[in-house]
Amino acid sequence: MRFLHTSDWHVGKQLRNRKRDDEYAAALAEVLHIAKSEGADCVLVAGDVFDSAVPTPEAERIVFHFFGELASAGIPAIVIAGNHDHPRRWNAYAPVLRHLGIHVRGEPVSVDDGGAIELPSRDGAETAIIAALPWVNERRVRDFETLMIEGKHVEEYADGVAQMLAHVCTAFREDTVNVLTTHLLIDDAKVGGPESGERPLHMGQSYVVRQQALPSTAQYVALGHLHMPQDTGLANGAYSGSLLQCDFGEAGQTKRVNVVDVAPGRKAKVRSVPLTAPKRLRNVGSHKEGATLDQLKTLAPEITEDYVKVFVKVDRPLPGLAEQVREIVPNAVDIVVERTDEEAEDAGPPLQRMSAQDLFTTYHQGAYGSEPGAALLALFNRLHEEASSPTDSLNAAD
Repeated sequence: MRFLHTSDWHVGKQLRNRKRDDEYAAALAEVLHIAKSEGADCVLVAGDVFDSAVPTPEAERIVFHFFGELASAGIPAIVIAGNHDHPRRWNAYAPVLRHLGIHVRGEPVSVDDGGAIELPSRDGAETAIIAALPWVNERRVRDFETLMIEGKHVEEYADGVAQMLAHVCTAFREDTVNVLTTHLLIDDAKVGGPESGERPLHMGQSYVVRQQALPSTAQYVALGHLHMPQDTGLANGAYSGSLLQCDFGEAGQTKRVNVVDVAPGRKAKVRSVPLTAPKRLRNVGSHKEGATLDQLKTLAPEITEDYVKVFVKVDRPLPGLAEQVREIVPNAVDIVVERTDEEAEDAGPPLQRMSAQDLFTTYHQGAYGSEPGAALLALFNRLHEEASSPTDSLNAAD
């Protein structure tokens, strides 16, 4: 059977308050074209469909138009929620989308409750079992554990997720194509920098799962969560990466989908198909190595089609500098001024460029003279997530 693996669409995400709806629509149209031209039996969407737990109507229109076109082409899909998606919202979509052949899993469920989906190939000659494990919030591990392990307490997030993975893969059979799709962070995977568009809170050690937790019975593991396309280091798993270059930390990355051929009992064959529709992001200059206005004038003809982040070097404050830069580079959506005078050297990193975890670490260093320990940092991450997650407010109202 042939699968198309994609993930981390983040539909609705803006770039410095600039809407990118047309780019998301164009990228998904290209994914649809690839799925049809490759004769895919199924599309695997490994989480983070939307960028927000409460997507805009336009973001929903783009996504559901894609699913409608996929259904018209007779191609089913398996969709799991990622850490940016609202699990209960996706569960609400599921009954309607199921009639289109779009199988949605918003929250982890047992095999008996639909944690594994059985699908035939287009010609009916083969059958696939797709085990599906959406993003697992740290506080959800115990809920699933109580359901599956009859009271045995699992302290570590990684151990709890490993048990969930093992459980959903118990549905595999020797005569079927066995595929796992999940949204999680594997140890040793390459995580983007602070401007990669990936949520820093869910990229820390508290959410890391060991590679060995990926069941060897899965012939292919369709992973979501990381925006940089990459293999996991294991023979049977890969991150397809994000649909667009979501932020300037992803500049230079070639976005792609994976086309995967799998037969019962055989090793999966994986091909990467690059996406050409998305607009590219580009950094001009860097921190402490900004470009002068004269250098920008020389580079400007080469970067007319890209979104640009400009690090501009000056030796003194210049009124109207941003306007001067945008006159030279109209697509400059972010302008960072790098001062070369002594006053600039004494300045620390701007607070607006720091994640919540970095802010807490900086506070702890100032107050106590050391970085917070792993347990304290994990507690801060959990409390910050509970305070900022819209899911919690909904649960509190139940």
